[in-house]
Amino acid sequence: MEPRNTEQPLILLVDDDARSARLLERLLEEDGFRVELATDGALAIARLARHPIPDILVTDFRMPHADGIAVARYARSLRPALPLFLLTGYPELVARLGRGLEPAAVVHTKPVDYMALSAELRASVDAALTGSAQPSSPSPSPA
Repeated sequence: MEPRNTEQPLILLVDDDARSARLLERLLEEDGFRVELATDGALAIARLARHPIPDILVTDFRMPHADGIAVARYARSLRPALPLFLLTGYPELVARLGRGLEPAAVVHTKPVDYMALSAELRASVDAALTGSAQPSSPSPSPA
């Protein structure tokens, strides 16, 4: 098992909408997370191939080169219990295509309720530090 930085968890944020991604990146950093940004699925997969593997994956669903489900599946091939957060305007499609991701990804419908996302990210970090299961919500959060 690789060493983990318990002070500032590393989030890989994947979104092809640069403006939204930079805003979310700034908010997460203000909340004490370290954030690396990838602007499409292929770049995210390339980043996941390097160490350290992020503590959390937050990814958009619809992106060029590889969608969020492909990125999530690759991430889970490297770290099976990695907390996954999918951001989407297509929650029904994500629910159908994301079957088999265990533990389930947490799905947030766009526009994202940042307070809810932030609380769930923090709960995932706390759960990882205490060794309990990742909080999951198989259904989309309210918009």
